[in-house]
Amino acid sequence: MKVLVMHGSKRKNGNTGILAGEFIRGAEEAGHQVERIELGDMNFGDCLGCMACWKNPGKCVQKDDMTAVLEKFGQADAIVFASPMYFFSWTSLMKRGIDRLYPYMTIAKDKTFYLITAGGVPEAKLFDNMLQDFQKYVECFNMHGGENNRNGGHILGKGALAPGNVKETVAMQEAYEMGKNLGKN
Repeated sequence: MKVLVMHGSKRKNGNTGILAGEFIRGAEEAGHQVERIELGDMNFGDCLGCMACWKNPGKCVQKDDMTAVLEKFGQADAIVFASPMYFFSWTSLMKRGIDRLYPYMTIAKDKTFYLITAGGVPEAKLFDNMLQDFQKYVECFNMHGGENNRNGGHILGKGALAPGNVKETVAMQEAYEMGKNLGKN
């Protein structure tokens, strides 16, 4: 499988980045081709809401660093959104990256989406808002012409507030196993 990991944090090696690394390690060991994109290193604007991409599916009128990401998104079988949880939701960087995937809303087919997130909160229920947003986002790809796109699951790095302390959680093994078992469920 071709896997695209979109990391939406300015801290490449923060808790979410560490979990994404474990996912990638498992996926590569299983023979999958993985590419990790650091949204924080990219120069791209907000979605303009112009809808030109619906007339020219898969293409955005803006010519910035997201052009290459859109191409990789189109070729990927699995998409991983790796974002820390800020105020019970995506980082603004991740949300901006997600919004720019709008050109594939009408043509995405047979993609499996995964969420990897870490946050300082100790309970899974405090991630509910982010999980609901993620599920609704995946559903959008099936509402407007896309088909057979699905939610592959999520990893929650609970209680991961201090830098690196996600390494002490069960989420590390869960992220590795999710990557290792891509395409098996």
